[in-house]
Amino acid sequence: MDKIDNVVELSSARTRILQQDIASRVKNDKRMQLRLESDDRLFVQVVLSASAPELVGTTLACQSVNLSVGGIQFETSQSVPTGTLLDLWIDIKSRPGKFFLAGEVRWSRASGKFREDGREIWNVGVQLKTGATTDILDWREYHVKASAR
Repeated sequence: MDKIDNVVELSSARTRILQQDIASRVKNDKRMQLRLESDDRLFVQVVLSASAPELVGTTLACQSVNLSVGGIQFETSQSVPTGTLLDLWIDIKSRPGKFFLAGEVRWSRASGKFREDGREIWNVGVQLKTGATTDILDWREYHVKASAR
């Protein structure tokens, strides 16, 4: 009579599941640059918003989630529609001074988290734009150095 072996080797099962998870994330990840985790303070001002013109001129206090050469993800207490143009001032704790940047909202979604005052926290992804009056060149240089560490 053949013996049935119902023992599962956990280390190989974990490895297989981890590889599937990584492959799934890589497949669905549209990021083009390395992200640096961050909790730096930033302010964004709405410059143009076709879908929410009442927001033009509004300044929001925000907190960064991650930063890259070409983008910023931040948390804020207000939804910011896709396509909205922003001016951003970000204060990196490890560096003196602020960066002045410009960008376009690529996505915005509710985080499921709430502030103490009950307002929902939104996550917003911004693609940075090149501009003569911005600090985009200094921003890129900062990221090259920070990524090399």
